[in-house]
Amino acid sequence: MPEILHRLDELAAMFRDSAAEGDRRARLPKAVVRALVQHGLFRLWIPRRCGGFELGLPEALRIYEAAARLDGSIGWAVMIGSGGGLFAAYLDPATAISIYARPESVIAGSGAPDGRALREKGGYRVNGCWRYASGAHYATTFTANCLVMDGGTLVTGSDGKPLIRAMAFEPSQVTILQVWGPTGMRGTGSEDFEVRDAFVPESRSFSLSDAPRETGPLYLLPFNVLTVLPVTAVAVGIARHALDLFSSLAHVKKVHGTGDLLMTDPVVQATFGAAHAIWQQGKSTLDTLAHKAWDSARADRPLAPTDLAEITSGCVFSVAKIRQAIAELMALTGMTAIQPGSELARAWRDYQALAAHGSVSPRHLGAAGAQLLDAGA
Repeated sequence: MPEILHRLDELAAMFRDSAAEGDRRARLPKAVVRALVQHGLFRLWIPRRCGGFELGLPEALRIYEAAARLDGSIGWAVMIGSGGGLFAAYLDPATAISIYARPESVIAGSGAPDGRALREKGGYRVNGCWRYASGAHYATTFTANCLVMDGGTLVTGSDGKPLIRAMAFEPSQVTILQVWGPTGMRGTGSEDFEVRDAFVPESRSFSLSDAPRETGPLYLLPFNVLTVLPVTAVAVGIARHALDLFSSLAHVKKVHGTGDLLMTDPVVQATFGAAHAIWQQGKSTLDTLAHKAWDSARADRPLAPTDLAEITSGCVFSVAKIRQAIAELMALTGMTAIQPGSELARAWRDYQALAAHGSVSPRHLGAAGAQLLDAGA
């Protein structure tokens, strides 16, 4: 991992210089993608047998955080691109190698079951349209969840619920719909995509509810844990970037109507101190939860329901509190906070976009709190 962090340090200037272009074009510049591929930053969670790094959870989160501290969209791209490597654990070895072994391999896709997969001999006939496929413009494989159909009937699983399977599409089977135009995280290029009348062999279909074929501890962790912790790591990185930028601004910008620098204003000092403390608390919570989950996986010990509730509530709460703290800082920057070309304004927009992600929605606090109450925690 130190080597990968060193690679990020070497790329820092180029990534920061390219961030405005990514924001303007709503996709990562080609030079940034080439650098991410060349330095293996999409391969953190690909199994070793497929040529990946198969990094441990705490190590990967540190890289996501460090990348996001350079630029939110790049941090998100590294996190999502690496997260796609987890799917290799659910494919047969030959298929996994065919998808992941190339150095440029990277997955884009969607977890929403917005497709229909009609059973056919040897596989499925698929139609569907999915949203928010981060990295769509450079993906070598697209994955998407589908409801399985047999004739005109929905297939149900043993639990009586509709059966959902993920399909791995070749880029030639996919049409990218260039509709991505948010206010934040623009460089992620999270376009919609559609598939029409595409045949997917059984070997290129999988389900996260099946037991993983890989035996490493990373692949024993629940998928929601491997979503909410990485998203929070990116949030922590973006927030640190915003704090760094605010500090730099406070050293040069003057309080309106006075000749005093922002950094000398007692209100600014107190607000920045509080924001930094809240960020530090959020980072500490993330690190503690990550090590708890990783220790459990390494011991081959499933996380208890209360553990899962603590991970969810800790991440959701941290993201929300940091968001509030950064918002209070932004209110002290004057017009800087609304300038489209401001790096600080972009970091703030990126944070707000990340905080809208479903994995860190405040709605999850209810279920987590109920679980902890039931357990008497």
